[in-house]
Amino acid sequence: MRDTPQTWFDKSLEILTYNRNQMVWSILVTIFGDLARRPGDQISGALLSRLTDPMGIKPEAMRVALHRLRNDGWITSERQGRTSRYSLTPHGLTESDAASPRIYAESSAAPDASWHLLIGEPASAAQRGEADKLWRGRGYIVVGPGTYLGRGAPPSESANFLVMSAPPAHVPNWLRNKIGTPDLAAAYRALEDALDRALPLLQNAPHMTPIEAAILRVVIVHNWRRALLAHPDLPEMVFPENWRGTACRKKVMEALAILPRPSPEMLEKAVNTA
Repeated sequence: MRDTPQTWFDKSLEILTYNRNQMVWSILVTIFGDLARRPGDQISGALLSRLTDPMGIKPEAMRVALHRLRNDGWITSERQGRTSRYSLTPHGLTESDAASPRIYAESSAAPDASWHLLIGEPASAAQRGEADKLWRGRGYIVVGPGTYLGRGAPPSESANFLVMSAPPAHVPNWLRNKIGTPDLAAAYRALEDALDRALPLLQNAPHMTPIEAAILRVVIVHNWRRALLAHPDLPEMVFPENWRGTACRKKVMEALAILPRPSPEMLEKAVNTA
């Protein structure tokens, strides 16, 4: 028997919300980054509630998360009558724009023959910890104490490093496993498993409302973003064997093609006419 709209949506959402430990503020970042990513886009409090209620997010938790994002400079709010409307700040837009090409790209990083290794002078554990955090934030792989592997040309601020430029002839398993940690590999496997179960429901769904499409998009993009942005944008050759990142990307893009992004205006209209 063919599923009713409510049944297929509930089943899909249950499958895709497999990770129950997500931070509410992070989910809101995904909502704004996916659905209100243009300057001037706004989302009302009523629409936020309509999107997050089915995910099991309570109003109190959403208010706390909105307060945090305002304090962090990610979103701004304004009152229009009795309604609050939220939008990304210039900082939020910049951060979202920086991540979006990687999140929505049809393919991952292409193999790049231009690599360099930075080898620093001996340092204390505290100094190494600070340096590791700095270079990791710039997309480098921490190979060993004070040693960083990066793609492209060496940075200008590398005068205190021994710099070696050449494509890796071989990536050993210990380094592959360090880059693709067990936790990260498990995150991709969990996402792929959820997509394998949800995609048939999405492909055979009856009429889909803009709200349903938006909710499912957000959940998929959020799980994808959390796994993808936990590691640098690197070619598959540096990850462990049986790495599922590439397979996940293909399935995420397939799901998002079924769930076209509705505009904030379309979603607000759907909420107001419900």
